Amino acid sequence: MPKSKGLKFWNKFERWASHEGIVQAEVAQGMEEFFVDPNRVPHETRQQLRQLFTDWFLLDRKLIRAPLTPMGLYLKAQERRLGAEELAIYRRFSDKNQFGLFRVDETRPGESMDISLMPEGRRFHVVEMAGSQSAKKGDYLIVRLLPFEDHWAMTGVTGAFPSEHSYSLDRAFSGKKKDDPGKFGPRDALGLFMPKIDWMREGLPRVKARLAMLLQRWGVSDITATSVGADIEAAHKRKALELPSLKDILGRAPSLAEAQEMTALLTAWWNLTLLEPEKHFPRGPKETTLLADLRRVVTEKLRGLPEEDADAAAELSREATKEWLDAPQKELEGKTPMEVIRAERKSLGNPREEFGVSLLPTSIRLGKQAAEGQRLANEGRDHLMSRKPREALECLEKAYRLIKDYPESFRILGNMATANVMLGRRDQAMEMLRAALKANPDYDLARNNLRLLEGMSPAEFDLRHREGFFEKMNVVRENGGA
Repeated sequence: MPKSKGLKFWNKFERWASHEGIVQAEVAQGMEEFFVDPNRVPHETRQQLRQLFTDWFLLDRKLIRAPLTPMGLYLKAQERRLGAEELAIYRRFSDKNQFGLFRVDETRPGESMDISLMPEGRRFHVVEMAGSQSAKKGDYLIVRLLPFEDHWAMTGVTGAFPSEHSYSLDRAFSGKKKDDPGKFGPRDALGLFMPKIDWMREGLPRVKARLAMLLQRWGVSDITATSVGADIEAAHKRKALELPSLKDILGRAPSLAEAQEMTALLTAWWNLTLLEPEKHFPRGPKETTLLADLRRVVTEKLRGLPEEDADAAAELSREATKEWLDAPQKELEGKTPMEVIRAERKSLGNPREEFGVSLLPTSIRLGKQAAEGQRLANEGRDHLMSRKPREALECLEKAYRLIKDYPESFRILGNMATANVMLGRRDQAMEMLRAALKANPDYDLARNNLRLLEGMSPAEFDLRHREGFFEKMNVVRENGGA
């Protein structure tokens, strides 16, 4: 059976990387940057995610001890030992490899398959023995492809999504422009495999317990799980479209991540109590998949609507839901989502025919806490630009405590590192830079600064500091520029 000869070269490179000290010295830190918390990786997908990490680490991540990826270091170190033909192969591996979400178009079991990069649709002929035997037309694969001669080779299949998942992916890609595909990288793929809790399936008692725990952890005393339940019950009696106290509750969240979790809990509580408990039936897999598409559709409809216009958002959400339920979809063989949902319910013994789910069109905002955190971050940055590192560090530390879970908080860590460098604190600065890279592995400024500091001995750092070498360190501005 055929197997791409390109993998022979890839395996040779992997063996070199597994014995190269400079590369292996950064594997542990690379794993922390990539996974953030390796202990959260599900056991059943650990092998696939290890492949995802390995590809990213070897081809995408620049080393701290050398301004090159491991593949780039291999090309530099082995340039004189490799023949011209072999060197050209590895350069193509480095420059032309393709990572992404691919749809299977055609398979020749045990030989090869044709797959298309989504959403742009560019087609690749892949010589692959095992994958072509298991994949079926219409499936989706997350893979890394290497160019070799007249075909492509797979480093390994990170994830495969069979037909029941293909519906959501087809729908998600249907509205995207082929000439504006966006970026889908290894860390985006990682998010598809990390566990998410379906609170609707967990049930109301678990939702109430978790919500009460969050409120207690936040130090909120004037809002309780009991009062939240009473608010939801009252809103249902008034046939309200939104929980009146929702914004107030989310405004107490100490971080964006916890605000998102609270939103999921409140949404589940709202939807679980739309029906009498004895009339609640668990959702089937098709209905669950369809609801995910509905959330995507409603989110797209609400994009750009002013946050303060809650009534308009609720009305638009309701209209979009009705339109989606009654519109035939080619992905459903011409049937409407409501027809498919009812058919599945009937097969599961669920007599309900109405659609008893209301989406809460509320944006997540952290209120005064976020505003204060951003103000302190800006003030700290201004102090740095005025060469006042002590004042800067005081502001930045306060800011980070307030908005540490914001997507852009890694920039605050970068400025905290700069303040520590200006104060002559090498170890503290390196700790901040490593934390910044854990939050964002693509943060090149932090990686370059960490490489600079690690390349100096403590004595050399102290000498450079006394000489004023670090007085013109880059300060990270709000938009990410230096």
